[in-house]
Amino acid sequence: MRTLPILWRMAEDLRRLAMPSSPFFEYPWTTSYRWAPFAHMNRMLEEDMSRFNKDGYQVSINVSEFKPEELSVKVVENSVIVEGKSEQHQDTEGGYISRHFVRRFTLPKGYESDKAMSTLTSDGILTVSVPKPQIEEKAREIPIQRTETASIKSGEDAKSSENKK
Repeated sequence: MRTLPILWRMAEDLRRLAMPSSPFFEYPWTTSYRWAPFAHMNRMLEEDMSRFNKDGYQVSINVSEFKPEELSVKVVENSVIVEGKSEQHQDTEGGYISRHFVRRFTLPKGYESDKAMSTLTSDGILTVSVPKPQIEEKAREIPIQRTETASIKSGEDAKSSENKK
């Protein structure tokens, strides 16, 4: 089983020697330019990632292409829905442009959607945050009751009880 990756690489080397180097002969997984759109999507997702921090659950989205009045943040059950819709406007080539996006984030268990807050920075970063739920302590203090009788017998009492047996 350990030699399988080595054999796989050897087979790839032999394939490259047998076929001319041309985009028509390359496999889709060997060329990097075919992965470019996926890398771009991955970068965008990393920028708009949701994360947990010490204050709670937080989602940051770059909405710099939208005006503040074109954005809305709604809470539906255990989800936060961020929506942006720009009105149609004419571009320089005589066409019309409109943008629309909807992002839905399901909150983790225990987080209350009623406490969600959103802020928009001047550079167009919308941050939706939900505070960390309060953890109820399940431990309680039990008072200690004192009794006057001893549970461990002293040495003399123990010897006298053994002699009686």
